[in-house]
Amino acid sequence: MTRPVRFIHAADLHLDAPFKGIDAADPRVRSVLVDSTYVAFDAVVSAAIEREVDFLVLAGDVYNAADRSVRAQLRFADGMRRLADAGVEVFIAHGNHDPANGWSARLPLPPSVHVFSHTTVERLVVEREGEPLCSLYGRSFGTAAETANLARGFVRQDGEAVSIGVLHANVGGDTEYEPYAPCSLEDLRAAGMDYWALGHIHKPSRLSDKPRVNYAGSPQGLNPKEDGEHGCLLVEIAGGVVSEELLPTAAVRWARLTVEAGALSDLEAVHDALRSACIEVAGEGDIPVSLRIDLVGRSEAHADLAREDGSGATALAQIVSHLRLDLMSRQPWLWVDRVRDLTSATVDLEALRAQEDFVGDLVRLADGVLADEVAIEAMFAEVIDPVRKKVGGSAVDLDPRTVLERARDLCLDRLLAEDGAR
Repeated sequence: MTRPVRFIHAADLHLDAPFKGIDAADPRVRSVLVDSTYVAFDAVVSAAIEREVDFLVLAGDVYNAADRSVRAQLRFADGMRRLADAGVEVFIAHGNHDPANGWSARLPLPPSVHVFSHTTVERLVVEREGEPLCSLYGRSFGTAAETANLARGFVRQDGEAVSIGVLHANVGGDTEYEPYAPCSLEDLRAAGMDYWALGHIHKPSRLSDKPRVNYAGSPQGLNPKEDGEHGCLLVEIAGGVVSEELLPTAAVRWARLTVEAGALSDLEAVHDALRSACIEVAGEGDIPVSLRIDLVGRSEAHADLAREDGSGATALAQIVSHLRLDLMSRQPWLWVDRVRDLTSATVDLEALRAQEDFVGDLVRLADGVLADEVAIEAMFAEVIDPVRKKVGGSAVDLDPRTVLERARDLCLDRLLAEDGAR
């Protein structure tokens, strides 16, 4: 019986990622973020050594930029030497962030590190005790904007016990990611592999059981939208059966949640609700957490949340500052990166809708727009999408309906406040 093949599948290390758009005012947060991709990479290397795997697969985007920083290359070379000393081979297929034509300091890597060709699909055989253990097929990106369907070049040779495909690709046209090396599941199945080790999508996911097609995800989430657990996959193929286990590697975890403020009548209640939500999130793991919260609902505390003190800081901003001091003292710490005030005043929309005045007209007009899904999408594409492209997707992550409801409620706040002042 052919002995099992055990390996680690990792991808999208993005060494030296800059973490733009994150509020890292606290030096402890800043320090962890700066080192997080390196800590996650070291955890991948350690896992490969501790689990005594046959080899490590890196499916693209080892570096965050084509012009790779020297620091990142030095750290990567250190990791490769650790693996070589432990007898672990490494197979790399470069992706859009670290294509073959990117700048390199050409630091020497051990002969146990193999980089797949960027001109054709390359087949490499792993041997143990002089016998073939498995074959790996892979292809690197030659340039960053690779638009060809590279998967169609993969063809399994006859007579192999285990065949593994390694590729950085967008399978099925995931619109959250660039359409590089686009392909379909049918393209992957046609290649005849037992396992596909994919990179490019940063959240771990299984696309198919037969053959097993997996995105390992990134070892470290790179922005607040990449929440949840991140790591690498420990894969075993034995007797035609594939199994895998996600090994956590992240140095910091991103989390997002929504807190309902409808029953919160004052600022103390808001503070307590936010703190309770933070404590619950902090208890879900054993690494630091960066948390974003949306405060929603029609609340009696709505007006007070926006009230400013003499320095111009809103009441909500002061609550967040207090929470940060409190929660950063915990081990591991939790950082409140942002709390968005999406609350509204406690108004009776039905009563306002029935009024025969400008306020009633506004509510009825908004009703008409909100009922037309096509119009909503068109308005969003014209107004919000250009902003999203300029400032980054994570900075504008509200759905179209929420944006329109929020705009309606802000207008009502102003109109009703003016009526009350008369």
